[in-house]
Amino acid sequence: MPKPRYDEEENKLRHAAADDDCCEEMAEKYVWQLVDVEKTGASILEVDCVFEGKTEFPKSFYDTDQEED
Repeated sequence: MPKPRYDEEENKLRHAAADDDCCEEMAEKYVWQLVDVEKTGASILEVDCVFEGKTEFPKSFYDTDQEED
């Protein structure tokens, strides 16, 4: 059974990635604390990057759900 994306008990969130290096790049780019890399067994996104806290990607500039002032 796959682990949940966000684990409230542990306060950790998982983001899928192609490999360990992608996890490192994600951590550096978004200034997130990488705590683990877990193998998924998938053929394309082979790992889950596990980060401390509820890490979310910033909204896209093109996100049409944003409110205008």
